[in-house]
Amino acid sequence: MKNCIILLFTTVSILLLSACGEETTENSTKGIQNPVDTYMDSRVNAMDMAKQSVKDSNKKVEEQDKAMKALLGK
Repeated sequence: MKNCIILLFTTVSILLLSACGEETTENSTKGIQNPVDTYMDSRVNAMDMAKQSVKDSNKKVEEQDKAMKALLGK
């Protein structure tokens, strides 16, 4: 019984000492970004990507029109 208590006390002591150890602090070199700016940047990027997608789609449609005209001989 005495050995069990000593073993339990030792185990609890080790767990407490490991839990109360030094905490590591993280240093950020970037700093805090304004979430509004980040959101607006992502919106602008999305708009630019949408415009590019529309341009690519228009080019494909024009190529299809040219191919259809050439096929029909007009």
